[in-house]
Amino acid sequence: MRKEIQSALTALIILSAGMALAQVEGTIVIQEGGRRLTGNIQWSVRDKAYKIMVKGGNIELSIEPDKIESLLIPKPAALTAAEGLVKQGQAGQAIPVLKKIVTEYNKLTWDATATRLLADAYLLDGNAKEAIDVCEKIISASPEAAYSGDMAPAYWRALMMGDRVAKLDDMLTKAVKEGDRTTSAFALIARGDLILKSGDTNDNAAKALRDGYLRVVTLYKGIKDAQPEALYKAAKCFEKLGQSSRADTMRTTLKSDYGASEWARK
Repeated sequence: MRKEIQSALTALIILSAGMALAQVEGTIVIQEGGRRLTGNIQWSVRDKAYKIMVKGGNIELSIEPDKIESLLIPKPAALTAAEGLVKQGQAGQAIPVLKKIVTEYNKLTWDATATRLLADAYLLDGNAKEAIDVCEKIISASPEAAYSGDMAPAYWRALMMGDRVAKLDDMLTKAVKEGDRTTSAFALIARGDLILKSGDTNDNAAKALRDGYLRVVTLYKGIKDAQPEALYKAAKCFEKLGQSSRADTMRTTLKSDYGASEWARK
């Protein structure tokens, strides 16, 4: 095991040991007057409101979401450590810590990010059902999370692996129509993947380009996070169609503009 993985594992074990007693400290900015309240914050499912034990005041306040301008919650160190492990393929080590973060940071900014990583970890283990389940817990409280925002692409990958084609098709349609531009770009990539999943044919390669990858390359150039994957997959489709010069163009752009990406190394 490489040294960086060992260091991340050690950090994760230490952080996990202290998480049972962890309290989420942050700041609530009130809409009216911009008043800032700092202290330990929790989401009350029963009251559908945020509870904050105000620091230094020894008083607990209940604040409804529509009265809040913003939540300022520091990123948990355990999440950073778990993210590194998932990237290194050490999914099993990250799963228990990510599950705790999802619970403790419920409706506190980082739950969607932790859920995305948890879904990715389950997918690395080949467990589509668990990946779908953890995403749908977030979606039950925030339906838009299924087609917009940080977690949505992980949910789509889980639906793809679990062969939930009809559900996936519905979510991708909503993402393209109603999601932010970043989510829409990734939805188009997922659309291309879904088309190819139905069969490795020239017709499907052409359709995946037209309805997915090439639309991202040409219409979503400003979404830099989506470009490398779209370029790589577009190149593969052009190869399948025997259009080697266009495939080379995609690869040249990928390596020159996104040479540090994982897709450029494939």
